[in-house]
Amino acid sequence: MSETAGTATPEALDIGSLPSLSDYGYDGGRDAYRRFCANVFKSDRPRFLRSDRGELVMFRHADLRAISTVPQLTTLAPTQLFGGLLAGPPAEDPPLGLAMADLIKNQLFSANAPLNPVLRRILLNQIGPKPTAALAERTRRLAADILEALPEGAPVDLVRDVAEPLIGRYWGGLIGMTDEEALRAAAEARKMTPMLFLRQTPESIAEADAAAKAYRATVEQASDRSLAAGSPVMTKITEDLAGVDIPDDLDHVGYVPRTAGAFLAGNLFDGFHTAALAATNTMYALLRRPTILAELRSSPEKVAAAVSECLRLEPPVIHLNRFAHEDILYDGYLIPKGTRVLIMWGVAGRDPAAFPDPATFDLSRSHQGSTSFGGGPHICPGRFAASLMAKSLVEAVLQSGLSIRLVEQPDDWIDNNAMCQLRRLPVVLERLAKA
Repeated sequence: MSETAGTATPEALDIGSLPSLSDYGYDGGRDAYRRFCANVFKSDRPRFLRSDRGELVMFRHADLRAISTVPQLTTLAPTQLFGGLLAGPPAEDPPLGLAMADLIKNQLFSANAPLNPVLRRILLNQIGPKPTAALAERTRRLAADILEALPEGAPVDLVRDVAEPLIGRYWGGLIGMTDEEALRAAAEARKMTPMLFLRQTPESIAEADAAAKAYRATVEQASDRSLAAGSPVMTKITEDLAGVDIPDDLDHVGYVPRTAGAFLAGNLFDGFHTAALAATNTMYALLRRPTILAELRSSPEKVAAAVSECLRLEPPVIHLNRFAHEDILYDGYLIPKGTRVLIMWGVAGRDPAAFPDPATFDLSRSHQGSTSFGGGPHICPGRFAASLMAKSLVEAVLQSGLSIRLVEQPDDWIDNNAMCQLRRLPVVLERLAKA
C-alpha cells in the first residue's frame, strides 16, 4: 500500500456517492472545460468527483501535484487501453481499432516502471531540453518561412496552414521526412482525434483507425529510409532499443518497440497532434487579447512567459487516465486497488488556490508547478519541443511585420474530446504600416 501525507485511519472513498462531472457541466471539449472550471471552483468543495464511467476524478492543483508522484498510480497499459485487441496472433481480417492499438502500444505513455524510464531516456536523448534548445533558431526560421508564404488579406486557417506545417516540418526534420511526408503525417495525426473522444462510435473508431494506419506508414517509411542512409538519430535509437532487456508485459509494464520507426511513430503521435494544439491555442489566446500581443511587440523578452500563460488558459490536454495498481492511502482516503482515476491536468491550471484570479491573463504570473503538460514520472517528454514551437511561432509573427486578426465567426471547438482542440482558426494576415 502506498501512503502519502496524512496517516489517520483511512476513509474509504465511496466513488459512487460522489458528485459527477456532469453535475458541474463537463461532458468533454474546451467549452465544457471552461464551463466546468467556472462551476467547480466556486468553493473548496467538492474535493473529488466521479465520471459517468465510475472513475475517481481529481482536478484540484494540490491533489494532482501530490498524487502524480505516487508510484502505485500508474498509467493505463496497452491491454487496459484496448482490451483484447492486442491478444493472440495477427488476424487475417483485423478487428476495428487494431491499427490504433498496435500504434499506441509503442508509446512510453502506455508503459510503467521499469520500462517507462528506460524508454523515456531513449526519447529524451533526441527531444529533451538540450537537443530542443539547439533547434531554436531553425524553428524560428521555419515559422517565419511559413508565414511569409501565406497570402495577405485573404482568410487562411491557422490550424492547417500554419500550425500543422510548422509541427510537421519540425518533426519531419528529426525523422528525415520530405515536406510532403511531414504535412501528410501531421494531417493524419489530426484525423486520429476521434481516438480521444469520450463517447466513441464504430464510425469514429474506423476514422481514427484508418488515420493511424496511414500516419504510421508515413513515419515508418521515412524512419527506415533515414536509418538505411546512416542517420545518427535513427542509428542511436535503434542501438538503444536493442539494449533494452525488459520483457513485454502488455497488462502493466508495457511493450518494447521493435524498430526505431515504430518507436517514433508511437511517441510522436503526441508530438504531431498535441504540439499543433499547443501552437494553435497559444495564438488563439493572444489573438483574443490584442493588448497583450501589442505589449509583446514592444517587449519580446516576455514571449516565453506569454506562452506559458496561454497554455495555462487554453491547455491542449484536459485530462488523462491513471490506474491504482495497488491500494493507495492518500491524505486519509483509501483509493482501492483497481480504481481508474481521471486526472484533469488542464483544469488544475484554473484552480484559484494555485493561480489567483485564474481567468486573468497575467504576464508576471509564476508558472511554478504548472500542469499544462502533466506531472510526475509520466510528464510529457515533448513539452520542451511543444513550448519551443509555440514560442517560435509567436516570435515569427512579431518579427514578420505582419498583423494577424481573427475572422469574426463563432469559435469552432471540438466537443466530446479529452483535448481543447479547434477544428479551424480562420485568420487574416495584413502588413503593418511602417513607422
